[in-house]
Amino acid sequence: MKRFLLFFVLLISSAFADAVSDKVRALVDPQSYVIHERLVEITFKNRKEFLAEPNRADSVKVAAALKEIGLLDLFYKDGHHNITATFRSVKSPLFFLKAVGDSLSELGYNFTRISAMRSDDLFFEWTLSYRSDRAIDPALLAKKLAAFRVTIDDISKQGDNWFFALNSKYPTLPEAKTLELTHTSEEPLTIQEPSGEYWVRLPPSGVKRVGVRKKTGGTWVVYAMFYDDGLQPIQSFVSQNAIRSVLTPSPENAVYLKITDNDVAVALQHGLQLWVETE
Repeated sequence: MKRFLLFFVLLISSAFADAVSDKVRALVDPQSYVIHERLVEITFKNRKEFLAEPNRADSVKVAAALKEIGLLDLFYKDGHHNITATFRSVKSPLFFLKAVGDSLSELGYNFTRISAMRSDDLFFEWTLSYRSDRAIDPALLAKKLAAFRVTIDDISKQGDNWFFALNSKYPTLPEAKTLELTHTSEEPLTIQEPSGEYWVRLPPSGVKRVGVRKKTGGTWVVYAMFYDDGLQPIQSFVSQNAIRSVLTPSPENAVYLKITDNDVAVALQHGLQLWVETE
């Protein structure tokens, strides 16, 4: 019995080691791995610290540790490379596209382009291509995506081609301001966004209509779009002419509302006031 328990413990420990070692090999250049194998063993001596769950390595932690010891190639001393980054999500493609796009923009990657997209019943996948002397830093990207409650479940690379598997149980838009049932036309939610583009998170139930007007008064050309939790468009309202305010019905399954001026977004840069009607 003792021998069996010892064998079982060794088997589990080996599985832990394989999960982390496999992930290191998936991120480090093979020649560099051979040269620095001893450094890798020291860095990842406590394998359990680098596990997200049994038999699955925490790719972000592994990548961050490799970056710390200089074994993750993120900067190219020989100049610009043609780099691709492929992202895979299991649901809500529009939400993940926005989360990744906004996160990369904040990190300074404003020059990427989508070169390929594909999907089936299980996943949605898209590939970004760009030319640069630096690859996407997985640890920094993970921090930005965390604001959307998006996690990176897996990372791998082959040369200048990177792969990221994304997931989110409770996705959210960090820039969305929360509209409450207590916000009335007399006591509205007042928000200001210099870009003139506004995202609002709606109450989960009880909303019949949503009212919107400029904080400073005056007219504007309304563009309002309701979305579900995966950012699928549900219903829109677009005014043909400039008007002072809008009171539009709210779909039952609406979670977000995007508002801007349909002609010039910055026309709303001084703020909006929003309220709800429940009857």
